[in-house]
Amino acid sequence: MFTYHKLNNKSYEKTLLLVAVLFVGTSLFAQDVKFGLKGGLNFANFKGDDPDGDVKTDIYLGGFLRVELTETIDFQPELVYSRQGMKVKEDGVDGKWKTNYLNLPLLLRASMFQSESFHGIFGPQIGFHLSSEVEGSEGDLTQSVDVDDMMRGIDFSLAFGFEYDINEQFSIGLRYNLGLSEIIDYEDLESDAKHSVFQLGASIAF
Repeated sequence: MFTYHKLNNKSYEKTLLLVAVLFVGTSLFAQDVKFGLKGGLNFANFKGDDPDGDVKTDIYLGGFLRVELTETIDFQPELVYSRQGMKVKEDGVDGKWKTNYLNLPLLLRASMFQSESFHGIFGPQIGFHLSSEVEGSEGDLTQSVDVDDMMRGIDFSLAFGFEYDINEQFSIGLRYNLGLSEIIDYEDLESDAKHSVFQLGASIAF
C-alpha cells in the first residue's frame, strides 16, 4: 500500500506553478487555442470492498485550455475545484463525508461518429486534497468533525466521457472519474475506499 503525505504550502505552490507553465507554454506553441470555463454537478460516492454509501450531489467549477493537435483531436488540460464524497444513513443518523479537491485532468478530446459536434474525452487526472469533514445529522442536531488527517494528499483517477458542442462556444458533457488510488490513510481505519464521481455539466469556450 502506497502512503502519501499531506502536501505543504510549498508543494501546492510548485504544483500551481507547474500548471501555469503547462497552460501558458502550450498556448504559446499551439496554433489553435481556446480558453474556457466549466461547471456542473457531481454525483459522487466511494467505491471499494468496505464503503457502503449513497450518492452525494454537489458542484464542480473550473477552467480549461483546448489545444488543437490535429483536425479531429485536441489536448485539453483542466483545473477544477471539485466537491466530492458520499452520503450514509445508519440508525436514524444522516451522514455525509465531504471532500474537496483541486483536480488536474489531462485529457484528449477526439471527434466521434464523423461529427464535428460530438466528442469523446479520455485521460488521467491528478487530485490534490484540500479539506475533508464528516457531518452527521439527527433531527435538528447537526455536528461535523474535521478528518483532514485521515485523507491522502494526492488522488489518481481516470477520466472518460462525452461532450457535445451546441455551437462554437457552448458545450454540454457527461464524464466519469474512476478512482485508481485509495484515498484514506489512517492507522485506526482500514479502508480501500476510492473516489467514484459522475459529472454532468456545461462549458463555454472563448
